Amino acid sequence: MAKKNSNSDLQVRLARRLLQLIADGEIKFGDHLREIELSERFAVSRTPIRATLTLLEDFGALEKQANKGFFVTVNTGSALKIIEKLPKEDDEKVKERIARDWFNGEVPKAVSEGEIRNRYNLGKMTASRVLVSLADDGIVSRMPGYGWQFEPTLNSAAAHDESYDFRLIVEPASILSPEFRFDQVKASGLRKRHEQVLKGRRQISLAEIIRLDEEFHEFLAQCANNRFLSQTVAHQNRLRRLMEHQSLIDAGRLTESCLEHIEILNHLDAEDREKAAAVMRQHLQKAKESGPAFLK
Repeated sequence: MAKKNSNSDLQVRLARRLLQLIADGEIKFGDHLREIELSERFAVSRTPIRATLTLLEDFGALEKQANKGFFVTVNTGSALKIIEKLPKEDDEKVKERIARDWFNGEVPKAVSEGEIRNRYNLGKMTASRVLVSLADDGIVSRMPGYGWQFEPTLNSAAAHDESYDFRLIVEPASILSPEFRFDQVKASGLRKRHEQVLKGRRQISLAEIIRLDEEFHEFLAQCANNRFLSQTVAHQNRLRRLMEHQSLIDAGRLTESCLEHIEILNHLDAEDREKAAAVMRQHLQKAKESGPAFLK
């Protein structure tokens, strides 16, 4: 089994998403997993995909065959068990602390890696890994030399509202796109996971709920078959991830949000895209109005 502290949060997150696809039946025992297809699906480069496949091989979920690649070696039940064994994403907690401090004006716009290490008591490798991950999320960017700078992001009520105003334009329009093709197989897996949250069949962490929310919105954007729409929604998800981990719970919106997601899927099942787009507008407007409490 892989050493749990040797894998990045991105690899662990991708591994969890891939295992969830197996658990949902979208990917099946014996399926051949191709790096390029997974890279496009998860909107990341092939390097983290390759590392993720190796991680899952270490956990016994995949088998690598010479000159052929990786194949799935587990079924639904086994995939769920492996999800529980994956390393915890400790770097996410550090990222949240750094992002919150930036949002609250407690760190300067430009910082060195050494300053980050000292302020948050991090080792060199951990600090480097966290900063790279924050860069992937659009929170920071590398400056010449050893410095990093924070980027304009959802660190104010105005920016938060602007993000939702943008999504109110983009996401309903993606549902009405002429090239929209509803994938009922993937939708079935998403619906099942939403129902698990509503019925409380198993303990689901807040991080899993946030991932489910992200996957729902990115799934619908992918159905539009427009790479720019998919990239845009994925980018918005990254920007809000560190902001809204708690907002669904704080606003009492968790159950309502899940029901709205299912309602949208139901309208798409019935081939009523106009109604689905209308519910999406209502859904995003409610999320905008209930935004993170610390921005109000």
